[in-house]
Amino acid sequence: MAVTDILVTPAKIYRAPVGEPLPDETTVAYGAAWGGNWTDLGYTLEPVSLSYETEVFKLMVEQLTSPVRQVRQEENVAIETVLAELTGANLALVLDGTTTTTAAGVNQAGYDRILAGGSVSLSEYAWGFEGFRLTATNARLPVRVFIYRGSAVLNGQLTFAKSAGV
Repeated sequence: MAVTDILVTPAKIYRAPVGEPLPDETTVAYGAAWGGNWTDLGYTLEPVSLSYETEVFKLMVEQLTSPVRQVRQEENVAIETVLAELTGANLALVLDGTTTTTAAGVNQAGYDRILAGGSVSLSEYAWGFEGFRLTATNARLPVRVFIYRGSAVLNGQLTFAKSAGV
């Protein structure tokens, strides 16, 4: 059993437009920018977790108690964490809205305006997250997981508190 197969690693979450080429496993090292339109969502307050659920159709016949054929008919994959950085872009992402940034100037305070709600369609993105595998020689090799198409959601309440990050 190889202890190098035991992963203890922080992870970063990235998003990109659907169809964006994946970062090359040979030329893009662990921790390096993925390039293209991949955007790092920033620091997180909790570990990055991945869940996978599948629904299977089972064809049963009267003569047997086990299915004679099974096919997957639905998949649900989720990446979950708590983003530490409350930016206009991150807030618009989880609310499925748009951000308009007004720069600070003379007699003008800078701000982000987020418009969200009222749309029946969902914005979709490609998603990825990256951690590392530490080799026996202490080299950090990237471990990457990709979801080719999915939407972001606010999974819980946005809480402002004096003793916790938003």
